[in-house]
Amino acid sequence: MVDTYLPAPRRARLPEPTHPVPPVRRRRASAPPELLVVLGAAALAGVTMLWNIARSPDTQYDEVVYTKAAQQVAGNWSLTWTNQPMFVHPPLSFLAQAGWLRLLGMQDAPLEQAIVAARVLTALAMIFAFLLVGLLTANLASQAGRRRGLVIVAVVVAIAATDPVLLRYGRLAMIEPLALIAALLTLCLAIWLRGRRLLVYVPVVGLATGLTLLTKEVSAFLVFTPVVHQLLGRDWRRAGCAIGGFLWGVGLWLLFPLWAATLGLTQSFASQKFSMFERLTGLLQITGWNRPGVSFLGAVGSSMGQYATSYLVMLSGGIALVWLLLRSTAGPARWLLAWLLTSYGFAAYSVLLGTLNEQFFVYLMPASIAGTVLMADALVSARVRAERARGRMSRLPRAVIAAGLGLALVTGVATASWARFYIPANDGVFEIAAYIRAEVPACSVITTTAEAARFTHLLPGRAIRTFATEGGAVSHGVHLFVISDKDVLGGTVTADFPSAVRSRGHLLASFDSATYHGIQLWEVTPDPDDPLADVETVPGGDFVTTAGSRCGGHSVLDGRDGAFSAGWDDLGGKAAVGPPLTASFTSGGAPATQVFRGAVLTNDGPDGVRAAPIVAALAAQRPDAYRQAQLPPITRPDGAAPLTDQEVLALVSDPAIAAAYLRTPAGAPAPAEAISHARARLGDPLGPSTPMPDGTVRQAFAGGVLERPASSADVRLSPIGQTAVDAGLVTPPAAAGVPAAPPPLPTAPDDQLGQDQPTSVKPFVMSLLAGLALYVGLPTVVHELAALRRRRRSAGRGVS
Repeated sequence: MVDTYLPAPRRARLPEPTHPVPPVRRRRASAPPELLVVLGAAALAGVTMLWNIARSPDTQYDEVVYTKAAQQVAGNWSLTWTNQPMFVHPPLSFLAQAGWLRLLGMQDAPLEQAIVAARVLTALAMIFAFLLVGLLTANLASQAGRRRGLVIVAVVVAIAATDPVLLRYGRLAMIEPLALIAALLTLCLAIWLRGRRLLVYVPVVGLATGLTLLTKEVSAFLVFTPVVHQLLGRDWRRAGCAIGGFLWGVGLWLLFPLWAATLGLTQSFASQKFSMFERLTGLLQITGWNRPGVSFLGAVGSSMGQYATSYLVMLSGGIALVWLLLRSTAGPARWLLAWLLTSYGFAAYSVLLGTLNEQFFVYLMPASIAGTVLMADALVSARVRAERARGRMSRLPRAVIAAGLGLALVTGVATASWARFYIPANDGVFEIAAYIRAEVPACSVITTTAEAARFTHLLPGRAIRTFATEGGAVSHGVHLFVISDKDVLGGTVTADFPSAVRSRGHLLASFDSATYHGIQLWEVTPDPDDPLADVETVPGGDFVTTAGSRCGGHSVLDGRDGAFSAGWDDLGGKAAVGPPLTASFTSGGAPATQVFRGAVLTNDGPDGVRAAPIVAALAAQRPDAYRQAQLPPITRPDGAAPLTDQEVLALVSDPAIAAAYLRTPAGAPAPAEAISHARARLGDPLGPSTPMPDGTVRQAFAGGVLERPASSADVRLSPIGQTAVDAGLVTPPAAAGVPAAPPPLPTAPDDQLGQDQPTSVKPFVMSLLAGLALYVGLPTVVHELAALRRRRRSAGRGVS
């Protein structure tokens, strides 16, 4: 080593060159290929994730309520979108979104704007998740060499950046992108630290595991991959280390139930978590493709147009799993096998037993993509080596050509799906919400084929409900329908719901939505004489909607103001008399009165409710209005002698009108009491049944005019009450004509709030900061104590 420092011998001077030496050109430094791959991958992912993100995809329930909760956290630290804390999912993703919205000043912005802002954060998270998938793949392909490894990484990121499932949920303000990036980062740390000692691996990987679980618990199967890897290798010491890291993360997750205990809501937390446990174990099926009435194969088939390449990659990833199981694996191959086992194990469980939701595929896709590409690389490499060994090596091997064509097919179809769903406008929910705010009266009740909460938070103060059938909505006086055909496939409403609305209603507005196959607003105006429409039973009688979509109406009651409900029913109810035009009223000591479309009912006390004899007065005092309504002639003069029962029967010659008047079967003899009751209800006939120019047969009675179409036996009362009010013959008080508020509808699930509960997430934040300090500080203290002990031992041995 001494001669290293001796001076170098003097060199002889070389002769001058006889020709001029060209100047040395310094080679321009170029970016390393790794940087180019990363930048290219980020650019591709940025385009696919962020292009037109404000208008596509269409929003959904989870995105709406999650963003609402994030706004609440950003505004007042309340983790809720109701009046109770949200324990279904851990708080970390909501805290991240709240911080992002606070940074942008969007905590009080309209919900549509806040949703778009929140989407930007999750899209950026998904872009980094794509790069982490590429990084994981690079570690798993470490034996492929630099050039081939870069190609593999580029292919993996390209497929991930155009994958329909990852695009669908990465472009929404959902939990999945944040949970996925946390889980992938945990796997990267586990691979990088796989050989480090316990005091390094457990704190670092455990901390990442805990943060992942505090983002979304269902990601637990992904962060369990390091344990599976060590168990596959039967390295029990490292398996214990991996289990320690996982349990260290579970310990950090315990801050979640600790927060519930701090709020005094341990029972509520346990209840929500037990419900989630029932769903994950398949004991309770209320969402997803496994719930009753929803066909799994039907759901897959209906989404095939959008998710075709995702399903293909999932299938090939499953083949890669089987392929690895049939081989002896070690090193990176064993890591890939463990990753595929945990991913496909959870997927298989969800399909067969648990609750399967589309967004769960987000956790499966990274392993599927990596497994597919790495298996394809192994097969192509083996084929190329075989051709080279046989001396048949062509300039471009056929195996490489086949792999290139497969890649082009997958990315081409995926890009076409991206162009179809994310380039055009695809924000029908936002558009129809804006239309309703601007054009629909605030009092209107609206029903939808989707869950009501998708619109409730976008339309605060509006009444949104979900009815299973069109008839059920109309029976409650609801006439406005938001329809999306895709919601019907999910089983929210009956299959004939849209066709029933479209056949009976008229279109108010239509907006494009590739997500929901279009969104439309329809209005159904039922027949005013339909006995099932707009009529609700209330204590003491009925409430009939007469204004808008359940904006108001009138009650028909028995009670202090008269037994109008019984009298109305006695005359045939809404089918014969029509809806009420006023509430019951009294004026100047006159009997209690209530005006209906087909009659004016009065309560004469002992004589009960009957139709007021206004027909003759209308014909005499308002002849123009009488003739314009095409009401029949009156042949009995005023002051004529009372008719006998036989004369009444002789005048009521039309069989259908006679049956309706007497309330007896057509053609059957009428008993004397039936005639007596008919004369008391509607009065005596004033003339014969007469065919009118509009093709309707009508006959006038003292209290109303019975009519039937010429080709039908359905009989009802002509709108005498309406005509009398319009002509000024009957003048009810103004207050009686004002529609009253309808009775409350059955409470929607999101409106069943129950007792107010504390919702502040501040205690969780404080405990999380303390927990992070403990998780970082405790291993450091232990490490230093161990180092100090080693130094003391070394010093003791040196002294001896």
